Amino acid sequence: MSEPTLKVEGWNPGEDVIEVTRTPAPGPARAAWRTFVETLRGLGTTFGRFRETPTTVQYPEQKTPVYPRFRGRHKLHKFEDTGLEKCVGCSLCAAACPSDCIRVVAAENTPENRISAGERYAAVYEINLSRCIFCGYCEVACPFDAITMGHEYELSDYDRTDLIFTKEMLLAEPLERAPLRSEGE
Repeated sequence: MSEPTLKVEGWNPGEDVIEVTRTPAPGPARAAWRTFVETLRGLGTTFGRFRETPTTVQYPEQKTPVYPRFRGRHKLHKFEDTGLEKCVGCSLCAAACPSDCIRVVAAENTPENRISAGERYAAVYEINLSRCIFCGYCEVACPFDAITMGHEYELSDYDRTDLIFTKEMLLAEPLERAPLRSEGE
C-alpha cells in the first residue's frame, strides 16, 4: 500500500499584507550593528546627564516636594457644617484592601448619641501602616469620601505597634504637610 502524499502549496499573503523588511538581516551582522547603535545611545544618555549639576536637599529642614497624586498618610474626614463623621462603618474600604490592613467595627447610631450621618458609624477604625501598600483602593472604594490619602510621607517609627493608626489618629490633622511640586518640576 502506498503512503498518501500531502499536497502543500505556497502561501500567498494577498495584496493587503505589508511585508516587513529588517535591516540588516538577522544574524551576526545585525547583532554587531545593534550592539554598536545601542552602546552609542547609552553613551549619549550618560554624557547628556554628565553636564547636570547635583542637587542637594537639606532634608530635615527642607521637605522634598511630592507630586499632587502622591498617596501618603490616611485621613478620615468629618462634615464641616455638622461635625459628624463621614464614615458610616460600611467596611467597603476593608473589603477593597489587598493587604488586609484595615479593620472596621460598626456600631448603631442612637438619637441621643449621633456620631455619623448614617444609621451606623465606625466604632473602631484601624489601619496597620506596617502592612499598608499605599495603593489607594480604600480611597476609591469609599462611597462617602470619608477616607483620603494625604501628602505626608514621614511615617517611620521605632515600634511596630505605633504604626497602627486608630480612628482618633486618623481624624486628627497631620503635624506638618509636605510641599507639593509645581507644574514645571
